[in-house]
Amino acid sequence: MRLRKGVLHAMIFVAGMITSSPLLASETTDRFVFVGYGDVKYESADVADTDAFSARFIPIFLFSLNDKMHVEAELEFGLGENGETETELEYADIHYFLNDNTTLTAGKFLLPFGQFSANWHPSWINRSIWTPGVYGAHGSSQAMDPLLPILSDVGVAAQQVYQVGSAKVFVDVFMTNGPRSEAAHDEEEIEDDHDDLIARFFAPSAAADPDSEEDGHGEAFPEVEFEATSSDNNSNKAFGGRLAIALLPSIEIGTSYYQGAYDEQGQLDITANGFDINFISTHAIIRGEYIKTETDSFVERDHEQTIDSFSRNGWFLQGTFFVGHAFQSLGSTELVLEYAETNKIEEAERWMVGVNYWLDPRSVIKVGYEDTDVVEGPDDTRFAVQFSYGF
Repeated sequence: MRLRKGVLHAMIFVAGMITSSPLLASETTDRFVFVGYGDVKYESADVADTDAFSARFIPIFLFSLNDKMHVEAELEFGLGENGETETELEYADIHYFLNDNTTLTAGKFLLPFGQFSANWHPSWINRSIWTPGVYGAHGSSQAMDPLLPILSDVGVAAQQVYQVGSAKVFVDVFMTNGPRSEAAHDEEEIEDDHDDLIARFFAPSAAADPDSEEDGHGEAFPEVEFEATSSDNNSNKAFGGRLAIALLPSIEIGTSYYQGAYDEQGQLDITANGFDINFISTHAIIRGEYIKTETDSFVERDHEQTIDSFSRNGWFLQGTFFVGHAFQSLGSTELVLEYAETNKIEEAERWMVGVNYWLDPRSVIKVGYEDTDVVEGPDDTRFAVQFSYGF
């Protein structure tokens, strides 16, 4: 949200200088900017048994109603396996700037949980070809069972920025419709297409770890959907936020929280806690996140139904090294290393190595290889080449 706000101000200012025109002889001007990103990818994957090209185009529309209110929307267009065009509304919201430090948001927006969802997920910003293993698809399927999807929902949010000496403190809070039980949609016969892959949290189907104190009841892990809709299956709203401190532009550290009831009676909650770090230096970028989730479920003990909690956790760490700075003959070449793991239920770990070459500040060619080791399931290896661009 913070990154998009800065881009929004800059783009709208430029567009206002270039494209402003009189409207019905009044002094009112329309300020509209068309930006976005896209990618073309070749990928070979063992488990999925795929060897194919894919393409996406993601336009972003920015519009200034006035100095206080700005509208933004992002669409994603992609091709399905059968050649059909798949479309998703990533977000569509309005910002109201109370002052230079306070912003109110309403609509469908990317939730400020961690940094990857809101700021790093565009393919020309993410240094890896793939989404980190702790997160769901967003253009890259994977063998690991993610902890969360790229979170977006419909509701309201607020952000406050404080200046504390040379540091800045960011406070984000939100309230949205929230998650729901996947079982609630079984009768609706929703097709498992690309949109569902992005929106759904794929809960593991395996039984809980008997060695875990909380997860020793041996019940199946509950399945929860995070797909944003204009309805709510219970009267409880999801809420949460993020608190971060930044010594810009070098380092930012944050902690996040999410909680929402997902069953129709509002008795079962899913909660998530996160920690994220972003470090930028002259020669490297280090990014990482840790996530822990607790998912309530009805279990039967002594012939009585009680509520128990299933726990999962995982993390990823990504390092990008500007090797062109040390070896000038390599130009704008980067070396990318990433490690991710999920624990306690559906344990897995993944290594990724990649080489990126920037054609200009907004377009990059990536070559990557990843190796995923799943404790109870098939292992996976992938090779991919991707051309990503922003505009």
